[in-house]
Amino acid sequence: MTPLPTVLLVAMLTLAWGCGASASFRDGVYDDGTVRYRVGPRAGFERVEVEDNDLAFFNRHLGTITINSTCSEYEDVPQDALLNHLLFGTRERDFRVDEVLTLDGRGAKHVVVDVELDGVPLTLEIYLVKKDGCVYDLSHVSARSAPAEGQHAFRSFVAGFRVLETRLD
Repeated sequence: MTPLPTVLLVAMLTLAWGCGASASFRDGVYDDGTVRYRVGPRAGFERVEVEDNDLAFFNRHLGTITINSTCSEYEDVPQDALLNHLLFGTRERDFRVDEVLTLDGRGAKHVVVDVELDGVPLTLEIYLVKKDGCVYDLSHVSARSAPAEGQHAFRSFVAGFRVLETRLD
């Protein structure tokens, strides 16, 4: 089982984009003054603060769920390039799923990839979606031996994702 600090470190290293300073999260809705979006339920996961992420949730046995939005310094680059940025620092990548699907009415990159980070075997599930001038990355980081309930909880979280408002200057 991967210890808490390792899972949180992975989340911070693989999802290194900024967030708003005065953000709120109530009734499943995140608002940082630039973006406002809804996420689905996170059964069994507790909210934690992880620097450089909009939202993060943790369960010792199931892993870490995070979501982040990037609107400032956004460049319209291909989703594969964005994914490579998120996977920076990992080795031994074995993609189990690599597809494009629809999320919140937009084409989204979805991958499930086994990786190694500093000798620790992990599984990452990532959804990347571009909408209204922003990029959203939704991720689940877990030990490879983690129970499937973590993946099911993450997919419920993703299924509830909706951009409600974007306020770009």
